[in-house]
Amino acid sequence: MAKFRLRSIGEVLGGDVFARGGVWRQIPLMLLILLYGIILVMGRYYVESLSKEKERLTQRVEYLREHRIMMQKGYQHSAKVSQVAEMMEPQGIGLTSGPPYEL
Repeated sequence: MAKFRLRSIGEVLGGDVFARGGVWRQIPLMLLILLYGIILVMGRYYVESLSKEKERLTQRVEYLREHRIMMQKGYQHSAKVSQVAEMMEPQGIGLTSGPPYEL
């Protein structure tokens, strides 16, 4: 069984710990963990930007939906027979009061 001993601060600060091969063998693992952490942070920022874009587009769609409803109301109001008759009156075109007849 390997015997563990406490390292003194002098060994750590002096660089004796890094002179041994055990620490250098762990560097690929440390780099892999660092790379994984960077990928996680980048993914989080990407998802956050997508979430903001989705919220912005949702608000835009809601605005356009409301605008379409208002425009549709206006078109329906102006397409009423009474409104069309009022618009045609100054031009001398009158609407008949009865149903159309055959020629």
